[in-house]
Amino acid sequence: MEYGLKQYIFVIRELTVREIKRKYSRSMLGVFWSVLQPFLYMCVMTLVFSGFTFNISSYPAYYIIGFTLWTMFITSTTTSMTAFVDNRNLFQKSKLPSEIFVLSRVYTAFVNLLFSCVTIFVVILFFRIKITWTILIFFVDILFELMFTTGISYIFATIYVFNRDIKFLWKNLSIILVHMIAVLIPIERYPEHIQVYTKYNPLYIYPNIARDAILNGTYNVDELLRMVIWAVVSLAVGILVFRIKENDIVMKL
Repeated sequence: MEYGLKQYIFVIRELTVREIKRKYSRSMLGVFWSVLQPFLYMCVMTLVFSGFTFNISSYPAYYIIGFTLWTMFITSTTTSMTAFVDNRNLFQKSKLPSEIFVLSRVYTAFVNLLFSCVTIFVVILFFRIKITWTILIFFVDILFELMFTTGISYIFATIYVFNRDIKFLWKNLSIILVHMIAVLIPIERYPEHIQVYTKYNPLYIYPNIARDAILNGTYNVDELLRMVIWAVVSLAVGILVFRIKENDIVMKL
């Protein structure tokens, strides 16, 4: 059975709904947590760093933008890691396209990000941050980060089938990474030799483009180019890795 675009969209949507229902099945607030969580983190971080002097007009807005984009990436890659194993019966026995199991996890994180964007725009309005046309770059940035994240998610999901230790490795590595991509404090506070490498880190590039577009109404052409390159290369490599190992995944499961 060949799947067309409409069938792909329908199946991914159904799997996404299932994931969201499972995630919030015992929660009274449900998806509202996707709005409340970044707000609570923002409040805590603002209190923690309230005594620091940063060269930014609004630290709460700075933090929440970076945190929201980081959350989409880390949630996607972490949940996608087990996508094939969790759906082994469907993966082996159904005629569903194999790649949709990872796509549904990524799309679930993307939907949560859209809810979190509500918090971002409330903060923007509260601090009276001037909105310019560059806000359009913010939405383009999200789409390219989604491409980048999808590629990494395919790689992790493939590796996990053969080596479960990657889940624990990534969990610990992600704690380190969040302190290396200027989510908590501006990159200007980093040592100069660290700044050089951080500026080429895709996990820094995507949030920074979003912050510049919203907070400063600016953009950097070189950074936009790196945004595209990282997204295209990551997605291409992720799909390639999955295609090469697809039959082995079926055998292993």
